This record gives sequence, C-alpha cells and structure tokens, in this order.
Amino acid sequence: MPQDSRSFGRGPAGPVARTYSPAAKWLHWLVVLLVLTQFVVSILMPEIGPGTVPGTLIDLHLSFGVLILILMVIRVIHRLLHPVPLDMPDSPAWERWSAHATHVALYAILLVGPFLGWASASAHKLPVTLFGIVPLPDIAEPKARWALSAGDVHALMMWILLALIALHAAAALYHYFIRHDGVLARMLPSRGD
Repeated sequence: MPQDSRSFGRGPAGPVARTYSPAAKWLHWLVVLLVLTQFVVSILMPEIGPGTVPGTLIDLHLSFGVLILILMVIRVIHRLLHPVPLDMPDSPAWERWSAHATHVALYAILLVGPFLGWASASAHKLPVTLFGIVPLPDIAEPKARWALSAGDVHALMMWILLALIALHAAAALYHYFIRHDGVLARMLPSRGD
C-alpha cells in the first residue's frame, strides 16, 4: 500500500506523519501565545497571599491557565491519534533523547502547572472561573497546606517552563540555521493550513 507523502512509518493510530497537521500547528502556536500572555500577566498581577483580593489580572491569569490546560489535553489526545516523530531520521542519539525529554517536560509542566495554580487559588479563596462565565469548583480546602505549597511549586515550575521554552526555541533555530534539516519547518504554518 503506498504511503502518503507525509508518511514516516506507522504508529498505534496508523501512519506516522513527517510534518504536523494543521490542527497540531494551530494548537501549538495558540498555546505558545497563551503561555507568553501568561508570563506578561503574571509579572503585572499582584502577589497572591493571604487576603489577596481578586482583580482583573488575577482573573485573567486563572482563566488563561484553565484555557491552557484544556488546550493541552486536546493536544495530547491529538498527538496520540496523529503521531509525528520529534526528530529527523539522521539525528544523533543525544538530539533524539534531548528532544524527547524536553517535550515530555514541556507537556508535563503545561498539564500539571495549571492544576497547581488552581489548587493554590482555591486555598487562597480566589474563585476560578473561565473568563467570568463558567465557574469552576474549588479543588482544595481554604488554607489547605498542600495547596498553599502547590502555589510555590507552580511558580518554580513556571521558571523551569521559561527555561525549557528558551531551550526549545534555541534548538529550533539551531536546526533551521545550522542543520538546515526542516525540523522547524514542520511546525510552521503553511499556505494550506
């Protein structure tokens, strides 16, 4: 059976494509935009602590966090249904290993981080809603010690996320400018997307 021109072997859900689907590209860049927005909002918003009064920036931060969580769940499902190799066939082993480790870490932080922030908000009695429209339940009791600690872990994870994003972007630029192997081009929107 002839393979699609984008095909690169077979995965559990069928052929493994060489490039990402338009949906995967849109999800990737939407999450990038939301994460960058989150960093700006988090720098501008007040420190969250006992007695913090919810305001527009805190509400936006919580809403964008929930939205990132939703989009990341969709990304994971889409990726399982439409697998794409992270590396090029001629990549050295260390590049393949680091690409996989970086992607696993990025996905883990973007899935776990919002839950930790949500737990911290619940512990600080800050209501979590999706843009003031859909109220979400508290996932921790007020002043729950684990949830207050989750806020600190959340903050640390976001600094790690920022470092991983820089590493990820540097690797993409390395592949584009030095290796010239098309790794970056696989995630860039094309005319048909």
